[in-house]
Amino acid sequence: MRIHVNFFLVFALIFSTGESICQGVNPASRDTLKEFEIIRGPSMRTLRPDSATTLQTIAQGAVIKQGTTVFNSDSAVINNTTHEIEAFGHVHINQADSVHTYSDYLKYLGLEKTAYLRRNVKLTDKKGTLYTDDLDYNLNTGIGNYHNGGKVLDRGNTITSREGTYYSDTKDVYFRNDVKVRGPKNNIDADSLIYNMQTEVVAFTGNTHITNQEANITTTQGTYDLKTNNAFFTTRTAVKDSSGRTYIANNIALDDKSGNAQLEGNAIIRDSANGLIVTGNQVFLDKNKNSFLATRKPVMILIDKGDSTFVAADTLYSGIMKRVSAGAKLTSSDSVISTLPGDSNGIRNIPPVVDTTSRFSRMIDSVLHLKRTDVSPPLKDSTVLPFSPGDLLKPAPPTVDSMQAQVNVAETSPDDMADSAFKISPPEMPPADSFAILQEGDSATTGDSTIRYFIAFHNVRIFNDSLQSRSDSLFFSAKDSVFRLFHDPVVWSASNQVTGDTIFLFTKNKKPERMYVFEKGMIVNKTREGFFNQIAGKTINGYFNDGKIDYMRVKGAQSESIYYAMDEDSAYIGMNRASGDVIDMYFQNDDLKKVLFVNDVKGKMYPMHQIPPEERFLKGFIWLDEKRPKSQYELFE
Repeated sequence: MRIHVNFFLVFALIFSTGESICQGVNPASRDTLKEFEIIRGPSMRTLRPDSATTLQTIAQGAVIKQGTTVFNSDSAVINNTTHEIEAFGHVHINQADSVHTYSDYLKYLGLEKTAYLRRNVKLTDKKGTLYTDDLDYNLNTGIGNYHNGGKVLDRGNTITSREGTYYSDTKDVYFRNDVKVRGPKNNIDADSLIYNMQTEVVAFTGNTHITNQEANITTTQGTYDLKTNNAFFTTRTAVKDSSGRTYIANNIALDDKSGNAQLEGNAIIRDSANGLIVTGNQVFLDKNKNSFLATRKPVMILIDKGDSTFVAADTLYSGIMKRVSAGAKLTSSDSVISTLPGDSNGIRNIPPVVDTTSRFSRMIDSVLHLKRTDVSPPLKDSTVLPFSPGDLLKPAPPTVDSMQAQVNVAETSPDDMADSAFKISPPEMPPADSFAILQEGDSATTGDSTIRYFIAFHNVRIFNDSLQSRSDSLFFSAKDSVFRLFHDPVVWSASNQVTGDTIFLFTKNKKPERMYVFEKGMIVNKTREGFFNQIAGKTINGYFNDGKIDYMRVKGAQSESIYYAMDEDSAYIGMNRASGDVIDMYFQNDDLKKVLFVNDVKGKMYPMHQIPPEERFLKGFIWLDEKRPKSQYELFE
């Protein structure tokens, strides 16, 4: 059609019948043009290439109007029969002064109100500008399409694609095929997306990759606000933040100003730097405080080579502690660790942790101020029971000096330890103004400011190949790697069960190293034959070797035990029920092999066939193996 019109234009110029050249607008032409009104036409001709066609040519600057739309160009040809316009040079379409379109060439179908613009096309709506070399634009619907590449420039953002569609009513541009967004804050690569020129919000479908200074995001569906960096992703999305952590969930909402994020549906947090994975069906993240709250069947995984630890609870919370100056005032939202003076690194081996202002204080305030003198080695005057095969077991009990080195009791001499062993008493508190404080959320300080802690509430379960546990609540600090278990905790290791009011489980390289139980401590060891060795006291200290129980000490008035003794041929010879001030136990491959009593020893031996039923169990005995996590998979159910 374009070649056809130009042919008749040339034909008319060469073989013109010499019709008059009119300066200005011929009044008679207004009646024949019908839908088009010529506003300006310095040089005009009317041509009739055949009896059915009438052409109006305009040169030296054409201005044509249709309704509220004005067409400007260097020259134009109007086909009065088909109601079409062909315009050349500096084409400008002004649509009610709301949308302006420019190009080098225009073919316009007046009946359909469709413009075909070619070469150096520019469309602007006062919000953004679309550039392309090939645009088909319907002025009636306000919809334009390009098929050979285009870009939009809008407030510092440049968006390019191979194909696109512009919607004037909604100010949306639908980009397709190799979409790239380049802006001052964000870079986006996508299969397709919709960009709104008014709100600067991007909605995308298909494979999408978003990068900025704060995050690296991979998704397939969602919205992203280029102005505020707020986002909402509605398909499986992975976000890797500037610290290296990765967040994955079915739905993710990000609020850049507050630093908050919400993850819904099979959410996963991977923290490779700290060897940590957290899963849950709902997770709330606070980027500014570097904390998270996980609910709806959350599980935390402390990763180790081949022997990871799994922790499940109804709710998991984790945060970072920071150091503030002595005497600093705390607000009601502050969560703090207070540390005793005289410690060069600000935290003792067993840090006294006090959350003085939050709901966590009631849980941990009364149990975390403990001296390392609560841990003592076996006393030298230990008495070996006559029926124990102690002579067959090596090595001998650890010495005072070696045990002191093992538990790092630097402030207490061996004699003092013997006198004050297993005393549970808070340390003498210095004046308040001499305290150093660690407060939640600081990233500006160094050292202890990066200490991460975890709190678990209700129905807490721990699974490790070496050890399993249940409790109502838990506190864990990465500083000392101690699991603090509260409210009727239970710990299992192989055939051994440990219970008490509160249990501290010390780990090293994510394996159990030490255990401390205070108030109503009890150890139950189930033999292969189904008998229950039992030892109970006020406090229990235990040590592990390669993840297995190696040695334990029970202290308290009166510590009691029930022990099924065997002869040298491993045949049971009777049950001994005894008590003493201190009871030491030695294990081999998780089996109880030797029991030693210290001071004020009392007991009675019952032959196997003469054990009274009422003497078989200590007060408070309960075997809780049915509550024991059997595998890590149970924690995800």
